[in-house]
Amino acid sequence: MNPYQPPHPGQAPYYPGQGSLPPPEERARLMRIASDQRMINFVVLAYFAVSAVSSQVTQGPGGVALLQVIVGLVVLSVIGAGIVFAVRMASVLHGTGMAVLFAILLLIPCVGLIALLVLNSQATAVLKKAGLRVGLLGVEASQFNGWR
Repeated sequence: MNPYQPPHPGQAPYYPGQGSLPPPEERARLMRIASDQRMINFVVLAYFAVSAVSSQVTQGPGGVALLQVIVGLVVLSVIGAGIVFAVRMASVLHGTGMAVLFAILLLIPCVGLIALLVLNSQATAVLKKAGLRVGLLGVEASQFNGWR
């Protein structure tokens, strides 16, 4: 959203620091979306980091096999965290049916990453429409001062 462009008819965006607050239900919804989006961003970054590490681990003498098991457990935990936060966010954005669909998609390796990125972009659009600034890791917590 361009801050210099006037709002469209019927659109009343929230601008932090200007005194107007969304209703309590919408505030809770936006805060949950922002929280889950931040965690999904961390999961995506961890996914890339773990992929880089796992591609460097090769089969060799005993110590490397243990390292492969550890990397495998980290991969499973990253995928599990991605599923948890994606399901939470998808249920808030789209409902239970889409949350189940995203959970299934996240079990497929490359498709899961694409699903996380799509869900992240949808959350960014909702948060920007509400007038919040979204950075690389999501919305800063300081933008929610006075919302609780």
